[in-house]
Amino acid sequence: MAERRRVPIRIEEADAHYCTPEVRRRVLGAVPFFAGLAPDELQKVDARCRAAAYQPDEAIYLAGFEADRLFVVATGVVKTTRMSRDGRETLVDVLGPGDFLGALPALGSETYPDSAWALGPSCLLTLGVQDFRRILDEFPSVARAALEAVSRRLADTQRALHRSGATVEQRVASVLLDLAGKLGEEWRDGILVHAPLSRDDLAALTGARPETVSRVLSDWRRRKLVDTGRRWIALL
Repeated sequence: MAERRRVPIRIEEADAHYCTPEVRRRVLGAVPFFAGLAPDELQKVDARCRAAAYQPDEAIYLAGFEADRLFVVATGVVKTTRMSRDGRETLVDVLGPGDFLGALPALGSETYPDSAWALGPSCLLTLGVQDFRRILDEFPSVARAALEAVSRRLADTQRALHRSGATVEQRVASVLLDLAGKLGEEWRDGILVHAPLSRDDLAALTGARPETVSRVLSDWRRRKLVDTGRRWIALL
């Protein structure tokens, strides 16, 4: 049997400016697994987490490696990708603070099904196999919530796949609304999605050609439905 590959986890701690105790506990409370825990219980979970800093385009983990870490985005933006049948890397999801990623045997995965990359300077909290098991032993409600969260994640993936039957405009609109819900912030008369996503990234999320996505966005910009800039887009 081939030896399983393990993801090299960064050992240096993330900059405390980005992963303060307040930020850590706030984002942990936003994770579906831990949302039902009291503040003192979240503090116990936080004590088992390590914070790691990642630079733009740095790999967090790679598909096929042994699933031995659960990650929570504390600051920054992360993308997950998968290889398509024709060997192309396809963007699967874009994640922001409070989102979880990675996999563990306790959640039904022996290896990572996708790869994860930092889109910008990011701080992630990590939980290893043993620490997550201890959390499950101490807080049984987390196990049930974790299974429900994973099920919802699978349902979201299926919903994304079903976008293929919609028009390009509908697919682009659906993706932008999803991103606004995750990463949006109030901006002038709309919602700003300040994520370093290229047109190629949006095209991958929508299953369309980059030039087609560009035409759709140009049309919406003329109609004052969106505004765009370098690596940002606002929904008006």
